[in-house]
Amino acid sequence: MMASLDRGAGSPVDRGTLARRGRSIQVSEPSDSSGEPRPSERIGGSTIPQAPHPVVSVCIPTFNRRGYLTEAVESVLAQSFGDFELVISDNASTDDTAEAVLSFGDPRIRYFRNDRNIGAPANWQNAVANALGRYCAIIGDDDRWAPTLLEQLVPPLDDNPDVDVAFSDHWLIDADGCVLAARSNRCSQDYGRVSLQPGRHKPFLDLALHAQALLTTCALIRRESMLSLGALDPQAGGMALDYYLFARIALAGRGAFYVPGRLAYYRVHPRSGSARRQVQVWQDVQRICAYLVDHVPAGQHATKIRQRWARALANEGVALLHESDRPGAVRALGRSLRMAPFTVRPWLALAAAVAFGSWPPFRGLTTRGEV
Repeated sequence: MMASLDRGAGSPVDRGTLARRGRSIQVSEPSDSSGEPRPSERIGGSTIPQAPHPVVSVCIPTFNRRGYLTEAVESVLAQSFGDFELVISDNASTDDTAEAVLSFGDPRIRYFRNDRNIGAPANWQNAVANALGRYCAIIGDDDRWAPTLLEQLVPPLDDNPDVDVAFSDHWLIDADGCVLAARSNRCSQDYGRVSLQPGRHKPFLDLALHAQALLTTCALIRRESMLSLGALDPQAGGMALDYYLFARIALAGRGAFYVPGRLAYYRVHPRSGSARRQVQVWQDVQRICAYLVDHVPAGQHATKIRQRWARALANEGVALLHESDRPGAVRALGRSLRMAPFTVRPWLALAAAVAFGSWPPFRGLTTRGEV
């Protein structure tokens, strides 16, 4: 399951303006042309009166979503569990994101701004790198939480040292924030959460690798495990970094804990990362599958990962058809059929590519953007 990620271009922060506001702010900048972030510096105002080691770090990577970001921040600050910091990593937004964040005036907020756009995956990692908490949560800048999410997800990690991730189900919402009940129910069914037993799951390879029941927007993860298992690796999962991370935790033999109920709201809208950038998402999933095939024992799991790889190729082909890239679609679909020749989906897409050069005859078989 791929959580929403976005890319774009930005411009340097006006440090003087922010400093004159008299509020604490932290700004993360690349150290050189390589784009690697260096340790952040603080400018303006007095220091934040925040405990050095909060229980939870809530991370929000963002780019040019001031309106939705405000909703996300409000839902975090409204949590019934209060021992957290909120780390916002702004990927050089060109809107008034900085002004919106500063307007909250909440000492738990630590705001970092890149002086130029470093790409969505690197910005995601930048937020995690600046986190201080024992546990880490990552919420999309266009998503929301229910008020009790942290209250319900912290205890399973406190009480189970061998569990590295606690997670729940979620609602799907549209661009206006309206709940999509039927699609939410179908999503929960498709990803195995309807029949999933509450409580501890160890091992949880099937949940992470195949069912893909976990979504970062409604999950809480041990930060130490995230770091030790490669969450900040530059060659990590790219636009599918969440899939990579949960797979690494599962392969390490750690546990997961399922808290039933929908504790988050995942937004599906035309500008969301789930509705765009599909080609890159599915290419990144293929790269992760290639890694996983080399790191799981031969047998059922390896077979299922290859099947997942073939589906990702088929989905890439469909996404390329949406972009009218017929040659690229034929190549991706051909590779998918070589891996899984008896799968219906790539055959239908390939027929559309050959006959029509695009995907319109099969609009009902679009790539799955709901997670």
